Amino acid sequence: MAKVVADDVPEAQLVRLLSDLVAIESVNPAYPSGERGEGAMAAFVEDYCRRLGLDVSRQPVLPGRDNVLAALRVPGARRTLLFEVHMDTVGLDGLGGEGLQAAVRDGRLYGRGACDAKGALASMLAARELLLARRNELGVNVLLLASVDEEYQYRGILRFIDSIPGDPSVDAAVVGEPTELRVVVAHKGCVRTRITTVGRAAHSSRPEEGINAIEHMAGVVAALREHRRTIAERRHPLVGNPTLSIGRIWGGTAVNIVPDRCTIEIDRRTIPGENAAGALAEIDAVLAGLRRKDGSIIVKREEPFVADWALDTPVDTAVVRAAATACRDTGVPGGPVGVAYGSDASKLWALRGIPSIVLGPGSIAQAHTDDEYVPVAHLSLAVQVYARTAMHLAAAISE
Repeated sequence: MAKVVADDVPEAQLVRLLSDLVAIESVNPAYPSGERGEGAMAAFVEDYCRRLGLDVSRQPVLPGRDNVLAALRVPGARRTLLFEVHMDTVGLDGLGGEGLQAAVRDGRLYGRGACDAKGALASMLAARELLLARRNELGVNVLLLASVDEEYQYRGILRFIDSIPGDPSVDAAVVGEPTELRVVVAHKGCVRTRITTVGRAAHSSRPEEGINAIEHMAGVVAALREHRRTIAERRHPLVGNPTLSIGRIWGGTAVNIVPDRCTIEIDRRTIPGENAAGALAEIDAVLAGLRRKDGSIIVKREEPFVADWALDTPVDTAVVRAAATACRDTGVPGGPVGVAYGSDASKLWALRGIPSIVLGPGSIAQAHTDDEYVPVAHLSLAVQVYARTAMHLAAAISE
């Protein structure tokens, strides 16, 4: 049986660490308040890991936005476990400076990013300290990747994947996201695109001289609603059914002008077994059907601005078994589950076949909210689960 971690990190130390992380603004530049990006966070993580004596490097992704890699190398180890967590957050959205001031109330630590996903980052950093003291007992190398851009186009994890040699130098991955410390082995993918109807402008006093793009879009919306009912009949045992949501609409220039353009943005969530190309092909078929019914409709779909993969890691893989054992050791549920949201884990699995799980403190229900928080007790438990997963992995691989 693999040795496991018996020590713990003081709760006060974890609270201080997470408070320091929350205080660093790392809003993704895709959001209005994200001018600074993850630069300051990367500097903090790099300095923290260097002080631990880890082998630290940076990986440029975008101007001023670098991934940080910190390797704990184990003599003689031939396998590598990746711990990955993103550094960016969503916008402050009216929280202002208060969103960067961590506050502890009723056993919860509040602040932007506390749940998604700086809590996981704090726990992963603390777990490294425990593992360093047991380097020779590990049996696997442990690599930490603190990545950029997860909250927009996940270019940080894609840059890392591009850098991995052909024979994977990463054998398994644990991705830090708020999962309530459940072992997530499956989640949905996502494809987002815009659809535009094109009409002809005219004065509203003579609407018969124009073609109303908004009215044509009403037909598109109705057809997509029917398509949503069709795809809802599919089901995955862990993540449920695919979904389609129309999230934005705009069109027209003035109330007295027949609108010549109308655009919608749609969000299509895929389940394991589906992919973005197939989902888009189905939408294209819906639009083609509308054109056949009414030759006056001009409707165009843009290339997707987000196309993500679903996650479907087999439950019998070594990392799932190791994490489940770690959870049992720590007294939290270890059974594999699925979720509706996405993560960087799907890229590792879909593009490189790296068995990956999602696991971390906090609940997705608190992510991105005005009162975002993580339970303080979850932080200590996550440290133990992360460290014990690494300790158990070598034995699980050899089984």
